[in-house]
Amino acid sequence: MNLDTKGIKPEERLFHNVRLKVYPTMVGLAEITFWRENYRTALHIELLEAEKRKPISQLTLSEITDFLVERPELRLAELASSIEKNGVKVPLIILTNGTLLDGNRRYFACSYIYHKSARKNLPRPEVLDRIPVLVIKDTDVDETTKRKILAEANFVEEYKVPWSLDVKAKVVGDFYRSCIAAGSTPEQAYEAIEDVYGVKKVDVDAYLETMDLTDQFIATAQAPKKNKFREFVQAKFVYFWEFRNKALKGPRPLDEKFELPKVKKLFFEMIELERLKNMKQVEPMIQSVRDKDTWEMLYKSRGAKIDMVEAIIKERKAIRSAEDKVRNFLTWLQTKADPATFTKGTFKLIEKLATECSRLLGRTTV
Repeated sequence: MNLDTKGIKPEERLFHNVRLKVYPTMVGLAEITFWRENYRTALHIELLEAEKRKPISQLTLSEITDFLVERPELRLAELASSIEKNGVKVPLIILTNGTLLDGNRRYFACSYIYHKSARKNLPRPEVLDRIPVLVIKDTDVDETTKRKILAEANFVEEYKVPWSLDVKAKVVGDFYRSCIAAGSTPEQAYEAIEDVYGVKKVDVDAYLETMDLTDQFIATAQAPKKNKFREFVQAKFVYFWEFRNKALKGPRPLDEKFELPKVKKLFFEMIELERLKNMKQVEPMIQSVRDKDTWEMLYKSRGAKIDMVEAIIKERKAIRSAEDKVRNFLTWLQTKADPATFTKGTFKLIEKLATECSRLLGRTTV
C-alpha cells in the first residue's frame, strides 16, 4: 500500500540535523503497518514470539495487541481511553508505504480500541478513520535517516516540564468554579472535568479541598505578607496536600470541632516559620494532638521540636508493631501450632522465648 501525497502541501521538519519534507494528512488505521524494529516494543514482540513459538509474521494483529496491552509499562489501556475521548493528538510519522517510524504506542492503542469494539459488535470508532500522520516519502530516507527520526522523536531529551501538583490543582479548581458559575451542578462539573482532563471526582475533591486549605493559609497573612505566603504555598503545596489527606481523610480524621482548628493553626504557623523539614513530618505533627505530652511539647515550641515528636511517635509505632507480632504469634500458638511439625531449632527458640518472658515477669522457669 502506498500513501498518495499528491495535493498535500509539504512542510519542512528538522530531524536530528536532517531536514526532510513531511506531508501532514489524516489516514485510517488500516493504512498503517507497525514497525517491527521499533525499540519501544521490540523486546515485547520477542517475548510474544517466544511465548507463542511463532514468528511475528504468523501472529495476528489482535494477538499482538492483546499481549502488549497486558504489559503494564506500556500503559496502552490508559492511552486508548484518552484517544477514545480526544483522538490522537500527536501525529504518527510514517513512510509512503505505510511503515510506521514513530508512534507504535499510539498505533497499538488504536488497535486495542478497534479490536475491543469489534468484540462487542460495535461500529468502528470514528477516531480510527482520521489518525493524524506526517508522511515521509520512501525515497527521501535511508536506514541512517530512519534512526535519526526515531532518535528525535524518542531518544533526544524533550525538556518538557510536566505540570506540578499545585498547577494541576489550580487548573482543575478554576475549571470547576467556571462550570459552577456557568450554571452547572457540581455533578455536571465533575463530569466535565473528567471529560476534559481525565480526573475523577475523588481526585477533584482532593484538589479543591487542598486549594481551600491554601486559601485559608494565605488569608491569615497581613497584607504585606500575602505574596510571601503565596510563595510558601507554591513551594510547599505537597505539605498542604499531605495535611488534607492525613487530617481530613483516612481512617482516623481529626475531630472538626476540637482537634482540627488547633492543629490547622499550628500547621499554618509551622509552614510560615519553616519548621517542617520534609513532608513526612506532617503526619506526626497531626498525630501529636492526640497525646497530651507530644502536643504540649510541639505547641509550646511553636513546632520547633518536631524532630523529637517525630522520633517519639515512630518509637510508639514500633512498639505497637511489636505488640501486634506478639499477639499474632500467640494466636498461632493457641490455634494452629502443631508440635509434631516443630524442628529442634523451633523448640530451642520457644524455650528461649519462655525464659525471656519469665525474666520479664519476674518468675522462674519450670
